[in-house]
Order: sequence, then C-alpha cells, then structure tokens
Amino acid sequence: MGLVQTLELLSDARRYVADGEKCLGRQRKIIDRLDRQGRDNLDAILFLEYLEEMQDRYVAHRDSLEQQVMTIVRPD
Repeated sequence: MGLVQTLELLSDARRYVADGEKCLGRQRKIIDRLDRQGRDNLDAILFLEYLEEMQDRYVAHRDSLEQQVMTIVRPD
C-alpha cells in the first residue's frame, strides 16, 4: 500500500477514533442518568463494554496505520 492510500486510511481511522470517544462519552452519561434515577443500567453497561472493545480495535488500527506511514516515510 502506498503513502497516499495509507494517509487516507489513517485520516478515516483518526475520525473513527474521535467519533468513538464521543459515543463512549454519551453512553457513560446514559449510564450515569440511569443510575441517578435508580433504574437498571446493566444493559447500558454491557453496551458500553462492547463500545470500549470496538474503540480498542479502532485505536489499534489507527496506531498500526501510523506505524505504516512512519515505515514508508522513514524506511530503515
């Protein structure tokens, strides 16, 4: 994969990570609200855990793309 294509993928990956952080924040607020209202928040917590796992994958992919860019730009 060339530099231009890798940079395009990296741009997308960075956007997905940023969007994921927003989703995580919203889900945490939902959990807090449910907790304050004394309502069952187990499903919301399980969904948050799922979102966190997905976010970990997005971050790992972004990091991998960043490393690929560095390898292309500065080959050893």
